[in-house]
Amino acid sequence: MQLLTVDTLEQAQNKIYAYMVKNPLKKEKVALKSAYQYILAEDVYAPFAVPHFRRSIVDGYAINSLDTVGIGESIPCFLKVLGKVEMGEENRLAINRGECVYVPTGGMLPSGADAMVMLEYTEKFSENEIACYQNVKHNQYVVEIGEDISEKSLVLKAGTLLRPHEIGVLASLGFEEVLVYAKPRVAIISLGDEIIQAGQDLEPGKIYDINTYGLYAQAEKFGFAVDNCYHIKDEKSSIHAVLQKVVKQVDIICVSGGSSQGEKDFTANLLGEISTTGVLTHGIAVKPGKPTITAYNEETQCLLLGLPGHPVAAMLLFELLAAEVYKKLWNVPKTPQVVAKMACNFPSADGRLTCQLVELNWLENQYIATPIFSKSGVISSLAKAQGYILVDMNSEGVKKDEQVIVHLI
Repeated sequence: MQLLTVDTLEQAQNKIYAYMVKNPLKKEKVALKSAYQYILAEDVYAPFAVPHFRRSIVDGYAINSLDTVGIGESIPCFLKVLGKVEMGEENRLAINRGECVYVPTGGMLPSGADAMVMLEYTEKFSENEIACYQNVKHNQYVVEIGEDISEKSLVLKAGTLLRPHEIGVLASLGFEEVLVYAKPRVAIISLGDEIIQAGQDLEPGKIYDINTYGLYAQAEKFGFAVDNCYHIKDEKSSIHAVLQKVVKQVDIICVSGGSSQGEKDFTANLLGEISTTGVLTHGIAVKPGKPTITAYNEETQCLLLGLPGHPVAAMLLFELLAAEVYKKLWNVPKTPQVVAKMACNFPSADGRLTCQLVELNWLENQYIATPIFSKSGVISSLAKAQGYILVDMNSEGVKKDEQVIVHLI
C-alpha cells in the first residue's frame, strides 16, 4: 500500500488559496432586510451625519444651561415655556435666556438651547411657565450632530460580517441594499454502502447519515449556501457521474468518505480526474483528518474537498480548509478565540498538528479547558465541545495549568 505524502495544514491551505485568489470574488447586491450573515464587499462611508440634528435623550425642557447655575431643590429658576416640539417635525422655535421648549426623547432641540432638564425635575405653574429644580451642564442630555457617526466617515469595512448590529447601523444611514460577497454554493456528497437516511429502519451494520447534516450546518454557519446533497453508494461510476455534473454548478464540492486508501476509497482518483490541477493534497498532518484530499477545477472555479468519513474530522476540516480560506479571501477576522487554562496534561501527536476538542468552564474568573477524549467516529464529542485547541506537531504537548488559545465553535 502506498503511504500518503502529507502536507501541513498551512501548506494545504496555501495551495488552495494560490488558485482561488486568481479569480475575482463574486459579489451581489442584497436588500438590507436580507443581508444577515452576509460579508460586506465594500467599505461603507456615511452619506450624512448621525444624528443630523441636535437631539434630546430625555423627556423634558430644552433650556440654556446658564439659567440653572446655582439652583437646586429649594432654589428653583422660573422659565417661560414657548411651546413644544412634535416628534418627526423640524423645530423652528428659538429660545433666549429665561425661556424653554418642551422636547420629547429623540426630539429636535430649538436654536439657543444647549441642554435638557428632565421632566421630573420641573414643576408646571401654568401653560406658559415652569419651575426648574435641576442644575444641568452644557450639552447635558443632548446628542450633538454627528456625535454617533460623522459625515463621510468610514462606518464599516469590507469583510465585515453583517450581524443585526451592523444592519441597524446601515439602516440608520438610509441604505436599502448593500453590496456583499455572494455566498459560495456548496454540494455535499456522502459516500458509503453503510449509510441510510433518517426515517429508514436501522439494521445491523448500517448507520444514519451524519455528515450531510453536520456539513450542511457548518456551511451555513460560515456564510455558505448549500445547493444540493447526495448520498451515493460506493460505486465509482455513480460517484463520477454526480461529480461531473455538480462541478459545473457550485463553488465547493465536499465529498465525505472514501478519502483513505481502502478497496472502495475512490475519492482521490475521482477528484483528480474532474479537477484541472490534479490532486493538490492527499494527506494533511493533522489529527483528526489525515486522509483529507484537496483539488481545484480552474475552468469552473470549483474547490474540491475529499473529507474523512469520521464526522468530527469532516466538520473540523471543512472549517480549517474551506471556511478559513474564504475568510482570507474576504479579509474576515479569524474565528473568535478565548484564553483558557488547561485542566490536565495533553500530549501532542507525533508529526501531526492536533486539533483537540475541549469543554470550557468558567472557574475562579478564568476559563478552564478540558479535553474531550473519544475514539474515532464518536460524534457526541462535538455536542459537548465549546471549542478546540491546536497543539503544534513539534511540541511535546500542553501541560496542566498552561494557558492555551481556544478557537470557539
